[in-house]
Amino acid sequence: MDGFLGPLIQKAVLEIIDYNYNKKAEMVQLNRKIPCCVMSYLKSGEAVLRVKGKEYYCKAGDAIYVPPNVEHDHVNVSKDGTEFMWWHFNFRTVYDIEISNLIKLPYKVHIYNTAEFEQKFMDYLNAIQNEVTISDMIRKNAKAMEMLACVFDNFLQSDKMEIAPNIPPAFVGIFEDITQNPRADMNLKKLAEKYHMNATYISNKFKKYYGISPIFLQRNMLFEKAKAYLISTSKGINEISDELGFSEHAVFTRFFTEKAGIPPKEFRDTSY
Repeated sequence: MDGFLGPLIQKAVLEIIDYNYNKKAEMVQLNRKIPCCVMSYLKSGEAVLRVKGKEYYCKAGDAIYVPPNVEHDHVNVSKDGTEFMWWHFNFRTVYDIEISNLIKLPYKVHIYNTAEFEQKFMDYLNAIQNEVTISDMIRKNAKAMEMLACVFDNFLQSDKMEIAPNIPPAFVGIFEDITQNPRADMNLKKLAEKYHMNATYISNKFKKYYGISPIFLQRNMLFEKAKAYLISTSKGINEISDELGFSEHAVFTRFFTEKAGIPPKEFRDTSY
């Protein structure tokens, strides 16, 4: 999983759209469809989640997850009411690939470290309420990531979790080729030969599965790799150009300058 998702998770951005902690005597949410991810943790009481005709009984300590634009019902079935910690969010990479499209999480899991999660949720609420300075904003974002990581630990351990369940293995392989070892001399023609598919077909299907074209992703990954070389190694500009598979050193310089706004040498000099 790390090999496939690592480059994406490192570039992922969490956007929490809405959140709350409340107790509801009655809750009947039917045919609800939200254009973002939904997570809800049941602190006390009982509820039923219905997704695609199947019911999931939820008790205290359970968490539910509903992907974007999936119609569902969420109904309280406890006579004493229910306490929810919930949030709506997007989790996307800088290339605007929605992580939820690549990981199929179960709709319900039990959170075994309930005290830890509840504390992290309250820490996040406190960070929002005390957000005044830029440092507070950074702290709030860090608390949000801690909260997500805590609940994801439980989802990712489920035997019902699947990686890229609707993406054919060949396109997972193409993604790995581009992200793990980006090279300028890798093009659609070479990918078509390697995977025995038409180049236009690869481009169209790749964009359908990941939301971006393979060439767009390749150029971004090349740029990221070039920046990493320039910042963290002593490799010469020409050596970097060769390692990244550029046909000429001038082509690499032109490519980098277009992306960064400054030549690679100037980028390196200003990065120290």
